[in-house]
Amino acid sequence: MQINRTHSKNTSAFFIDRDGVIIKIVRYPSKKEPFDSAQNPKDVKLVPNIDKVILWLNQQHIPVIEISNQPGVAKGKMSQKTSDAIETKTHYLLKKSKCKINYVYICPHHPQGIVPKLTKICSCRKPKPGLLIKASKDLNINLNKSIFLGDSTSDIEAGKKAGCSTFLYFHHHNLPEKVKLAQNSNPDFQSINHLQTLSILKKYFS
Repeated sequence: MQINRTHSKNTSAFFIDRDGVIIKIVRYPSKKEPFDSAQNPKDVKLVPNIDKVILWLNQQHIPVIEISNQPGVAKGKMSQKTSDAIETKTHYLLKKSKCKINYVYICPHHPQGIVPKLTKICSCRKPKPGLLIKASKDLNINLNKSIFLGDSTSDIEAGKKAGCSTFLYFHHHNLPEKVKLAQNSNPDFQSINHLQTLSILKKYFS
């Protein structure tokens, strides 16, 4: 990741989760947990109108920063090559829509992983705010003037701990208990589609 330190220390930013917010959660009926992040690049599809949200932010020169837990490799669900290819496909699809994510911060760890070097309790895995704090230091971001858009209670909790405004993109593409937790996460803002997301962000950053 290339770090650009030219931002003012008062710069606000837009933090965003990946799975379920930028790209669709995938239903895998044969699995024990049928809803999961994409496990193969061919399954990567953008959530409708997220490109419009990111394009508007690009046009306003507001840094767009991906903050994502990606424990698939740690849990033995995929290779690092596949994980990287999924991330690359995500950015390729956004580029086709003439928009881009400026910076990416990923936590690859999981406390119950099976890959030793990635199996640990870390400070970067949401709901801990470690990635947000690191990004703020790297990029001179003012967290109190920034917002974090996610689809889970861990996103909202991480945003609150970091001092950001929090924004829940609410959908039902997950296990019922996780949907209920998200619904009860008490975010500052909430949307059910990304046209609504964009409308709220235009007011927030005005």
